[in-house]
Amino acid sequence: MMEKTLMEMNRAELKTHIFHLQEFINEEQTTGKDVDTILDETDIFDEFEAVLPDEEFPIFVITVLNGFQSDAILDTLLDAIEKCKKGNG
Repeated sequence: MMEKTLMEMNRAELKTHIFHLQEFINEEQTTGKDVDTILDETDIFDEFEAVLPDEEFPIFVITVLNGFQSDAILDTLLDAIEKCKKGNG
């Protein structure tokens, strides 16, 4: 699905990647799959789980599953990823 790892992506690429994950979830749901099935059949959240702190990871999952595109939410998530990339996470 992606050519770069999260750690190699810049902020704009990360944001675009999150939007692509939201599109993927939406497409899967339009085929009749429920969220539990999608989560069981994919590993799309694994790399984010490895870099996001425990406090932000559930926010990330809810954001992707519900298609939230609020700048405030996304900035918080992107800040957390960047902090981890700098070794402060």
